[in-house]
Amino acid sequence: MTYIELGEIGKAEKQISIYHKLALETEDKQLIATVDTLRAASLRAQKKWDESIKLFEKSLQQWGTPDVPKLFVWFFARYVLFEHARLYLERDQEGDREEAHNLLNQALDIFEKIGAKKEIEKVIAKRKLLTA
Repeated sequence: MTYIELGEIGKAEKQISIYHKLALETEDKQLIATVDTLRAASLRAQKKWDESIKLFEKSLQQWGTPDVPKLFVWFFARYVLFEHARLYLERDQEGDREEAHNLLNQALDIFEKIGAKKEIEKVIAKRKLLTA
């Protein structure tokens, strides 16, 4: 995610490829879901909206409602829900604001349950963009 945020997509893709190979070799469903989430975020950064949406939606299905340790719940909310919402905010087509709002609300709900204060602040800040 750091490479993606820095705009170093080539480096991000190289790391994602390594994780993807490992996920397939180990048949680790959680790692496969994580790789798809990272790929979706990379595509979002490249403004490849349709491909990114498909992968984020696949990630949502793979992750489901996580009944896993707190870290994985945080990851789901931060990187699947929050990043998916970012895609809609950045794309800004008809209906995207509503979709972003829905995803941010889901993320906020999870962050409040686990007490992730910094993440709650980030979600609230993004939601303010929707009403601006």
